Amino acid sequence: MYWLIPLAIVIVIILFGGVVFFIACSRYKELPWLDEAKMRKTPYGEYYDSIVAADKWLREHNVQEVSVTSTDGLQLKGYWVPVKNARGTMLMAHGYRSSMLLDMGYVFDFYRERGMNLLIPFQRAHGKSEGKYITFGVKESGDMLCWLKYHNDRFGNLPVILTGISMGASTMLYLADEPLPQNVRGIIADCGFTSPKAIISRVFRAVIHLPAVPFIWIADLFARFFAGFGLTQKDSRKTLAKNKLPILLIHGADDDFVPCDMTKQAYDVCTGPKQLFLVEGAKHGTSFLVETKRYSELVENFLNENLR
Repeated sequence: MYWLIPLAIVIVIILFGGVVFFIACSRYKELPWLDEAKMRKTPYGEYYDSIVAADKWLREHNVQEVSVTSTDGLQLKGYWVPVKNARGTMLMAHGYRSSMLLDMGYVFDFYRERGMNLLIPFQRAHGKSEGKYITFGVKESGDMLCWLKYHNDRFGNLPVILTGISMGASTMLYLADEPLPQNVRGIIADCGFTSPKAIISRVFRAVIHLPAVPFIWIADLFARFFAGFGLTQKDSRKTLAKNKLPILLIHGADDDFVPCDMTKQAYDVCTGPKQLFLVEGAKHGTSFLVETKRYSELVENFLNENLR
């Protein structure tokens, strides 16, 4: 009967690995971003006023709902905010289980004032876009190629800058080794992680206080079987090692969700023109709010240099 003990251990590992996958990757119930009473009770309550301001800004600036179909057949939605005599377009990617209003709202006007159209998709399994599983930037990066095609079919060679925050940053960095259209002029990535495996393992250790192995191996198998992607399938260190685009990497030095070291590692191996901006005192996704002046200067210089 002693064989039952190792069997039970194996079963527990498999079940726990499956739980890790479903908790991390399943579509979640969308937060009521514009419901003050409910939002004030969430960790994002302190940002409620800026979320409402971002929604109001979109409605006041001729926002148009647009859509594409992903390569695996999902209907993806997004917003298009045009500007007269545009010098380019910002293709913007929000973060994990988040919203464009929370992650991007504070820079909408910044980019518009600098002559940039905004193309802001809902990531798959978020908001108005279809999808059952979040793939931590793996399939989302392919979705961005669909959005690029949508843009270029309508606006020709108008320059495009790719930008994202958190998972959105990783989504864009995973494109760095792709044969992108020539009108893609650079990537601005704020607080991205290196790989799905790395960030899930990090959160697992922080929350459960156990080693991620072997549970992460099982979660990877579940991801491949149920969601069609692997937790090791993409890694920004590998894509940036083959990069030729100008890259601006930004990260809060006090980020306690995605470690700042992940961006440092990506920067170290990045080929091509690159800049690194680490913001002291900034936690996850707050670099712009902590160092608005310097952040704005760097981004504006990046646009000026790469939209010539």
